[in-house]
Amino acid sequence: MTDQRFTELLGKQLAGEISSDESIELKSILAGSASLRKEYEHLQAYFDAETVEDEHVDQVFNRIKAQINVAGETDLKVVKNKSYGIWLKIAAVVAIVIAAALVYNREAIFFNKTDQSVLTQVSTKATEVKTIVLADGSTVNMNSGSSLKYSDRFAADTREVYLSGEAFFDVKKDPQHPFIVHTKQLAVKVLGTAFDVKAYPNDTFTETTLIRGKVSIAIKNNNGQTFVLKPNDKFTLNGGKVSMSQLSHFNGTGTDRIVETAWTNHELIYKNNSFEEVAKLFERWYGIKIAFKEPELKAVRFSGHVDKETLSEALDVLKLIENFNYSIKGKKVYIYR
Repeated sequence: MTDQRFTELLGKQLAGEISSDESIELKSILAGSASLRKEYEHLQAYFDAETVEDEHVDQVFNRIKAQINVAGETDLKVVKNKSYGIWLKIAAVVAIVIAAALVYNREAIFFNKTDQSVLTQVSTKATEVKTIVLADGSTVNMNSGSSLKYSDRFAADTREVYLSGEAFFDVKKDPQHPFIVHTKQLAVKVLGTAFDVKAYPNDTFTETTLIRGKVSIAIKNNNGQTFVLKPNDKFTLNGGKVSMSQLSHFNGTGTDRIVETAWTNHELIYKNNSFEEVAKLFERWYGIKIAFKEPELKAVRFSGHVDKETLSEALDVLKLIENFNYSIKGKKVYIYR
């Protein structure tokens, strides 16, 4: 609706038919949208350079249309009819430019981006961990099987990224530009802090753990309910239910480590996890798929860690705790009695 109203008001202004109230409304729309301001300036530059006599409008119209290349879109035509007059020709030019802008930014609009810049997507494969440095100097460590979308510049009032999977964020402090991590179910908002977000599509839960600083978590589609985390807090959303707990520590080898962020040091730690949960960790860690032939084995619990062990070595360690067998066939692992 805003884009349609902008087109109408801009057409009236260029035709010299805009009222004082409509002029104020147009200024308000431009103040709230960087992309519309850009298109306004683009059009204004052309019409400042050309008179808007009827005999010149076709020339301006064709010049602007020729500069717009919208991939995959059909050619836009305007039926010439003198009864339409100059106003409709100008409105047609505005409509073409707006259509081009919307197609160019369709991904940004889908993600509700405020700066309307192009998003870069980075993904990690199974067994892969990757570090990204964002435009503001913040760093993101991505765990295996994850995807991150982010802007190559942060030009709006907020710094927003979009995560599927797991990542550890070390955010540069900037009180004027809050940093927001979007997942399918959460929006995690911070100013400057270090925290981990875990939101794999095939997990039943979404998790945020805070190392330092302060974060605010909003549950999407839940009437704006928010939760504030302090250092060492862990937020979990599972089946629509929220739980708050503390970070887990593991000192099985004499050195105290945080379980939730051990992966950033290329170590996989599980503490009182079910075999089913450990299996998911192993699938991402080793790039395999695990199937249980006896469902009751999924409930068996384990504590331990994996560093440089092979898949067979890691499974053999579990066998010392629970009596089971396994077979490995390519990328498929079968667990049975």
